Amino acid sequence: MGAQVVRKACQTRQNSVFGPLGATLFSFMFAVVPLTLAAAACAGEVTPSHRAPDSDSSGDGEADVLVFDLQQPFSDEWGGGGLFAHDLNGDGIFDFLVTSKGCIGAYAGDGKMLWVRKDDIKLWEYAHHPSAIAGDVDGDGEQEVGYLTSSNQIKLLDGATGTEEKTLSPGGAPIAMAIADLRGLGDHDAILQYSQTKLRAIKLDDGAVLWQTTEYRGIEHSPLRQADLDGDGKDEVAGASIIDHDGTKMNSWDLGDVYKAMDSIVIADIRPGYPLEVALAEQEGARSHTTVVDPAKILFRSLNPWDWEDPDKLAVGDFDPRRPGLEIFCRSSGGDGTCGRSHDGPYVDEVCPWLLDSSGNLISKYYVNDRKPSWWTGHGIEEIARIDWDGDDTDEIVAKERHKMGAAAVINPLTGEFLKVFRGQAMRVYAADVSGDYREEVIVLDWNGGDGGRIRVFRNSHPNTRKRPRYWERQHYRRQKQNWNYYSP
Repeated sequence: MGAQVVRKACQTRQNSVFGPLGATLFSFMFAVVPLTLAAAACAGEVTPSHRAPDSDSSGDGEADVLVFDLQQPFSDEWGGGGLFAHDLNGDGIFDFLVTSKGCIGAYAGDGKMLWVRKDDIKLWEYAHHPSAIAGDVDGDGEQEVGYLTSSNQIKLLDGATGTEEKTLSPGGAPIAMAIADLRGLGDHDAILQYSQTKLRAIKLDDGAVLWQTTEYRGIEHSPLRQADLDGDGKDEVAGASIIDHDGTKMNSWDLGDVYKAMDSIVIADIRPGYPLEVALAEQEGARSHTTVVDPAKILFRSLNPWDWEDPDKLAVGDFDPRRPGLEIFCRSSGGDGTCGRSHDGPYVDEVCPWLLDSSGNLISKYYVNDRKPSWWTGHGIEEIARIDWDGDDTDEIVAKERHKMGAAAVINPLTGEFLKVFRGQAMRVYAADVSGDYREEVIVLDWNGGDGGRIRVFRNSHPNTRKRPRYWERQHYRRQKQNWNYYSP
């Protein structure tokens, strides 16, 4: 069956609260659109939006959360699909792209549906990955959206309307895909991943192959990650080996076969200046290391501090500004290792994070169960990402309750202190600057009691008196905000 597109009858954009001026004139509204049977099937008429004043989650008298219902089914926590923020229609305001089983949808920054498309979308095996790309792939100044189908084709759509522009047949059966600039022409290319070792790069205008390699060493639980690591204006592919923009292997160092059991990967400027570094979480039991590399060398391999514990999931940020460079948060595996204090009662599968400095030295370690609210699950936290919540010099992390559709929280990764908690039924948690004042919002895809997915966008309502460049100006930030998953937010 051919793809179907549903669009709002009126797509005139209101002055969005997420624009650059929205940080000053922040008057959030939400659009709640009841899910009709047709909308739940990604096709049919859409009920006109009901608009009402937004809510005040913190009780300080300021509206601080945008809430809107998805016009596509999304009710399975562990099923495929996810979301990311992107300016889909070129108006300078960030929109939301959401994928779910059989559907891809676009929603404006104020929550209004732009379009929803029904198609046979291939949702990748990497948990919670959005399984889509977005960018100006043909250089016409307009944004496109792309995804793989179950028949291994690439569909490219107009980002503003959802109208199909072209279909490519890249060959084989890709398991993942990332947008890239491999020729210095802009985001006109894609890198297709076929296995942990095989990559193919293509041009998105005609599908022509640029290069292919089997020298890649991707990690087990996350797809390829791409960014301009060396500052040449072109993307490299990061992993347990590093592939240059022309498909050649850059590194002479060798981590052996540990890539076969790695969980998490983060690209960051851990030691300021190019090249950027790649942090990797090994899953090797007592021999588990947190490894940091760049194209030229292995910077360090830090053995876990709990005797037998995987770092499992990583977040990298300026968590302790007193120290040089960035710090690395290692969540711990929570159940596979020996850090847990018991296998009974409240300590079953508890997580025991630790924090490393930019040289791999241990700064702190603690038990989440000793820091969490009393009602928070004893299994700890998951879907962890760095966030600049309050705009000061210290980064935080955001996470959700582990192994359940529950609350989300902003946490101090150095001490484990829960700074801000957002009650709900979170299926996905995402952090990005969508309000325009460089601070990042907590974006939750909520289960909504099983009545269809709902997005809740929490902002810090306290005035931001500081001015800084937006994180979107960093190329590796843009790449990773689109290409993320449960293990590597």
